[in-house]
Amino acid sequence: MKQLSKLAVYTTTPIFYVKAKPHLGHFYSMTLADVRNRWCSLNGRDTFFTTGTDEHGLKVQNAAAAANKDPKSFCDDLAQQFKDLAKLGNIKYDRFIRTTDPDHYVAVNKFWKSVEANNYIYKGLHSGWYSVSDETFFTESDIMEAVDEKSGKKIMVSKETLNEVVHQSEDNYFFKLSEFQGKLLQLLEANPEFIKPRKYYDFIINELKSRKLDDLSISRSSSRLQWGIPVPNDDSQKIYVWFDALVNYLTSEGYPLAKEMPQPTHLIGKDIIKFHCIFWPAFLMAANIQLPKQIFVHGHWLMGGRKMSKSRGNVADPVKISNYYGTDALRLFMMKYSVLDSDGDYNEETLNNLRSEFIDKFCNLMIRSLSKNFSIQRALQRLKSEKFSSLLDQVNDSEFKKYLLNIEKEVNNLKDDIDDDLTNFNMHKAVQKIFNLAPMINGLFDKYEPWKLKVSTDDKPSVSNLKQLKQDLIIFTALDSLRVILILLSPITPDYSRILLDRMKVDNSRRTIEYSIMGSDLKYGKDAVFKKGQPVPLTKLSILQ
Repeated sequence: MKQLSKLAVYTTTPIFYVKAKPHLGHFYSMTLADVRNRWCSLNGRDTFFTTGTDEHGLKVQNAAAAANKDPKSFCDDLAQQFKDLAKLGNIKYDRFIRTTDPDHYVAVNKFWKSVEANNYIYKGLHSGWYSVSDETFFTESDIMEAVDEKSGKKIMVSKETLNEVVHQSEDNYFFKLSEFQGKLLQLLEANPEFIKPRKYYDFIINELKSRKLDDLSISRSSSRLQWGIPVPNDDSQKIYVWFDALVNYLTSEGYPLAKEMPQPTHLIGKDIIKFHCIFWPAFLMAANIQLPKQIFVHGHWLMGGRKMSKSRGNVADPVKISNYYGTDALRLFMMKYSVLDSDGDYNEETLNNLRSEFIDKFCNLMIRSLSKNFSIQRALQRLKSEKFSSLLDQVNDSEFKKYLLNIEKEVNNLKDDIDDDLTNFNMHKAVQKIFNLAPMINGLFDKYEPWKLKVSTDDKPSVSNLKQLKQDLIIFTALDSLRVILILLSPITPDYSRILLDRMKVDNSRRTIEYSIMGSDLKYGKDAVFKKGQPVPLTKLSILQ
């Protein structure tokens, strides 16, 4: 496994519960984290990125029984489906962690013993309302009466999730969560950026100020829950699935053997905010382990404004979408329309339109720039001997100079303009800033019509030279802007960027952040001119796949 440094940018997705096959929400979490990780890596930072599967608990035990499988083989099958989705989605993780991994068992045991040694675990009788679906207990104020849709019988459900709860009593181990209420408030009030977006920070602050934290049951009787990690020195109890699952972030860092561990940035869905923003920091404090650097919370994906459901027939399958439109089309769609503090709304027509927009803005720009009527090689040769601004002065056209210098300025500032967006999961802002440049760059052709700058036999040498110079400057500005944009887009659309940069003959070693400045690479473009009959990249589904 990749060796970790304390200074590594460590990004995590939640680990996904293996009750059923992966869905669009899982693809979204993976892609958000992957884009951030690729961006940090592109910028030369040491990175580490994990995703994986949460495989213990009563839900998995029951689902495996219903499928007539033993829990491990049931988990093996589903974990592979998540790995397959990651592969299809071009998700470049450093570790895919499973809570059934041997080193995770070691980490959970060590973590439990550390918390216990610090006197934050005790044994007692637990009585309360338990939800199998949510794998958690609820207080009396958190439940309400409802009618079961299938049987018509009255049942008790969680007000928050609407999942059924049943009253039960048993001996469990407890974590002294109540002792951390003040510590958690102090932590958050001193670090208002710890949870983002702000609305989720405010939600947790309100929870801590308005409700008393009760001690948390962190084990279940082995007579009821067989599929879990045994409590150290007590086989009659299995460790509560969330106490087990949250430790995955430490396992991936090499805990308990690692001497230095980086602070992770956790990316989670809004449905698991309490577990990550209340329970997890408290667990870590109890074990005397450093806290995460930040926790980012994202919304869910809907279809037609409604929660996706098989019964409604409004389920978007990321595998089918990727296989039909291409993975990058889905990646681009989800990043352009992802706003952390709200839910996204999947729409196939919008996805297809965005894919067409990418082709219109960037593929067509490349096609126009690499026309046989122009010479990118000649243009690049000029830049090897003279500065861009000096060549513009020779055209002696102030408006022309201003237009091209403005493009150069906007393109050269782009990497700094989008850095904060991509680092903080505001992907929609970064995509919009990149797309906003396209009309200005494409406008070079509409405004200056470089195809009309052909040298005529009647032209004087001075006129011929001026025509060629002006044409070369237009083509250089257009194509080199595109080169920079494709490098900066590569964390979002790795395949699209690769295909187009390959077509432009940009060397693989020159696709790093130091080459995201116009004029920083003058060695591409050889034999890149489009010839009659050549396929145009990205304009056909067959080329995308």
